Amino acid sequence: MTTYSQRAPFYNAISPVEREHNRSGPFDLFSRIQKPKVALWFGVVGALSFWVPDVIVHVAARRTFDSLHVWLMTFLMPATFLFAYLVARRFVAMHDFKWVGAAMLLGVWVTGGLFMMLAATASGGGFANPEGIRGSLWIIALSIIPLVTYMLATYDGSLFALLAVTVGALLIWGVHSRGILLPFQRRPR
Repeated sequence: MTTYSQRAPFYNAISPVEREHNRSGPFDLFSRIQKPKVALWFGVVGALSFWVPDVIVHVAARRTFDSLHVWLMTFLMPATFLFAYLVARRFVAMHDFKWVGAAMLLGVWVTGGLFMMLAATASGGGFANPEGIRGSLWIIALSIIPLVTYMLATYDGSLFALLAVTVGALLIWGVHSRGILLPFQRRPR
């Protein structure tokens, strides 16, 4: 009986590293991340720095949440995220990690449902709603989809803050990478 490597001599010409690199599957993305633990920690930092002020404002306001609180969150949440980003940039040099902003922004978008459910619990919604924990867990699971997080942020009052952080991060990334958002500028040759 002949093996595949005997029938296809080119198979042996591919190194095991190339074979592993060319393999695709659902977990192939994780093998391409530079340092997954560092990315996860920066995602957690991004999520906490953005969503904790939202939870604090909702707990302080309880059922008296109004437009003043929305304005407060619109400025406070991006400010704390920016502060955490600037602090995180100082630690990046120690870990040789290049995607700190992307990891932090992904943390904001992925954990949005959880923190908005925690914030809504203060005013009788979220985990305290009639559907209880089961309904909230469904919403948290669905919030992995960015459109659902966007819609939840509209009801939560944090939509402008979420848009400010997202657009701000894209602008910083575009200016940093030179020419993505500013194509009219010429790069020096």
